[in-house]
Amino acid sequence: MRTQLGTYCQQFDVSLRPVLTDLQQALAALDNAAPGTPGKALRPTLGELHHHLHALCDKVAEQQAYVLIFGPLKSGKSTLMNAIAGAYVSEVSSLPAYPCLVFTGAGKRREYAVTSYDGRHRTFADGQELHRHIDAAHGELAQAIRAAEQKGQVFDPQEHFASAIRRIDVRVPDSELATTGAVLVDTPGLYTRMRFGYDRMTRDFRNAAACAIFVVKSDTLFLEQVFAEFQQLLDLFSRIFLVVNVDSHKRDVSPDGRLVPSIEQSEPQAILRAFEQLAMSAGLVRAAKEGRVRMYPVDLLHAASSVLQKQPQEQQPASFRAFREELGDYLASSEYLAAFLRDSLQRAQTLLGELDACVAGQEAGRLQALLREIDDELAFVRMERQRVQQALQLDWTEAFARSGRESDAELERTARDAGSKLLRTLGASIDTWFLSSHSLDWLVQGQWSPLVRDYRDEVLAAGRRVFDQQQAQLDAGLDLPDGVPELARRAGIDLRLLRAHALADLGAAVWQGQGTVPVDRDAIPLKRSMLDLVAFRSVDRVRERLFGPRTKPDTKIPGKEKAARLGEPGRLFLHQCVAPLRGELAPKTVATLRQWFGPRLREAATVRLREQFAAYEPRLVQRQQALEAERARLLAVAAPLQQVGSSVRGLQGKLQELGKAFDHAVAKAPAPQLVITPQPRREREREARGNQPEKPARRS
Repeated sequence: MRTQLGTYCQQFDVSLRPVLTDLQQALAALDNAAPGTPGKALRPTLGELHHHLHALCDKVAEQQAYVLIFGPLKSGKSTLMNAIAGAYVSEVSSLPAYPCLVFTGAGKRREYAVTSYDGRHRTFADGQELHRHIDAAHGELAQAIRAAEQKGQVFDPQEHFASAIRRIDVRVPDSELATTGAVLVDTPGLYTRMRFGYDRMTRDFRNAAACAIFVVKSDTLFLEQVFAEFQQLLDLFSRIFLVVNVDSHKRDVSPDGRLVPSIEQSEPQAILRAFEQLAMSAGLVRAAKEGRVRMYPVDLLHAASSVLQKQPQEQQPASFRAFREELGDYLASSEYLAAFLRDSLQRAQTLLGELDACVAGQEAGRLQALLREIDDELAFVRMERQRVQQALQLDWTEAFARSGRESDAELERTARDAGSKLLRTLGASIDTWFLSSHSLDWLVQGQWSPLVRDYRDEVLAAGRRVFDQQQAQLDAGLDLPDGVPELARRAGIDLRLLRAHALADLGAAVWQGQGTVPVDRDAIPLKRSMLDLVAFRSVDRVRERLFGPRTKPDTKIPGKEKAARLGEPGRLFLHQCVAPLRGELAPKTVATLRQWFGPRLREAATVRLREQFAAYEPRLVQRQQALEAERARLLAVAAPLQQVGSSVRGLQGKLQELGKAFDHAVAKAPAPQLVITPQPRREREREARGNQPEKPARRS
């Protein structure tokens, strides 16, 4: 069985240690994570599970038998530990009210390791140094407890004071513990104001501790409150050793006034019988009958003293020898070894199940959901950058084609209709001019030029009306490729505003041709009068006197003189000057505005589009970098947690196979048959004392 146990422990440790490594990396990642990071709230729970798994691994690897020692304050627990270990291990007993567990086991050298709730470790080589550290920690803990109480909170060291001491490991060289493999676990006194998290402390040993020892002084054995919570121990442990600490040097006063040995010295078993008959609770009686509780009256001071002085075993108290032999036999029994296999596997499966639930729970799920959101957004941003590059290379001709066609049609219609009106107005102005005394310059610059300008403005206004109508449309009159309108919207590009700015960038329209009806003054037909002929005036001289200078023919001409000098030939000439406008002014005006509202507007808008899409790219790059950084930050937390989950799920199957492999060993081990040690009858005790019965003396 021992050989099988060693093989089992080795395989158990090899299987479970990698999970501890993965879990440690996950804890380090959570420690480095910024506050508020999803998953950081798992740190306390994972730290707790790491603590339990680490303790379980150490226990199995070293084939340790945890023996928990309970009892009220000053009941003799530390003294019992000295006696069992065969070495002085009571350095930490000077502050018994500190609520931490003290693990005492064999070691190559004396050493004290302090572990806090936040997972930090500190090692001491000197007991006095340890004492000073505990003294300071005791005061800090008291302040933290009072602060929590003032806030109406139930104190939890994991939440309110993570630097509190969780456990102290004492390594003792050259002790009896090296031969038994036992680890003595001293628990804080049951009655202490600081006994927070008592379930948390004993949780380590559910399905993990070999047995428990309950120490009580004989003076308090009959106090009901001493055993008020004893039922908890019965629920946790299948074997409990009840050690009644008696004082073998105590004396009582006899009826005649003499000092005689007390009942604790003369008949310690009588105290146990009285306790069984008068004070034992129903649960304790039932456990004693089932063999789950064994009771021993021991003078612990005497026992510890004789052991520490290395006295021969036969000189040590017989009751202590019986207790230690019974404890050693139990720890070496097949019953314990079989329980060791079962309990360590059960404990491991329980912890791994809790660990799996933790790393796959709501908080971890929130972290994974956030990572998925980031991955989705990253994929979108990368695709968005590709769409931007495609937009920058896009030929926008087709996108503006419809708006151009609409504009062209309206320009041509307006130019045609307004052109006919213009020709009629120009013709009428000729007749008006012949009847007036206005100059030729008044006709050409004062009448015709404004009419031509108004004509062009009217056609331009028609183009603007079409432009404004297109601006009122959701797509701004553009036929953009699929996805580009949405891309523009995400880029913050207002297509209507962009087209308006692009049109404004074009400035004023530059018209082709002249802005008025061209009239060649020198070509106007002219009649000379008799006086002109007598005076030998040339035609040019007469023309200049009639119209004025060639550059500015602003001389006023009376209507009669116009009729006399120009007549119908002159009127026909002016109408002939107007006629070419029909085939020149409208086409050139339309051509100019078609370019204006077509290619030139498209080019200006395309420049702005590309500029704004190009400006969108750096924002996308910045967002991508931020997302990648956030993803890396979250992945630094999520990846170790995922690794823990993967390791746990793989390990649970391995542990099941390991359990099956050792089922035959467990099956062969005898089932627990615990029988309480028979207490000697009073007659047998009297025979042992030489048939000299004594009356119980009155207690002093």
